[in-house]
Amino acid sequence: MSTIQIKAAIVDAATRIPDEAPEELLQEVLEFLRALHGADQEKLVRIRQFYKNIEEDKNLLLRLAQ
Repeated sequence: MSTIQIKAAIVDAATRIPDEAPEELLQEVLEFLRALHGADQEKLVRIRQFYKNIEEDKNLLLRLAQ
């Protein structure tokens, strides 16, 4: 997917969010997207690594949350 296609998919996904979605979660997503807007390459690498770590530890994090 190209950058333009991904951005269009993000917009499409955002329009499909139900009105009942938790406001706090939506606020966090909005803040994340705003952080991407002004991020330098180093910060983008850190963000990518952070989400990679979360994905790798997903099962552990879910067990801890219970």
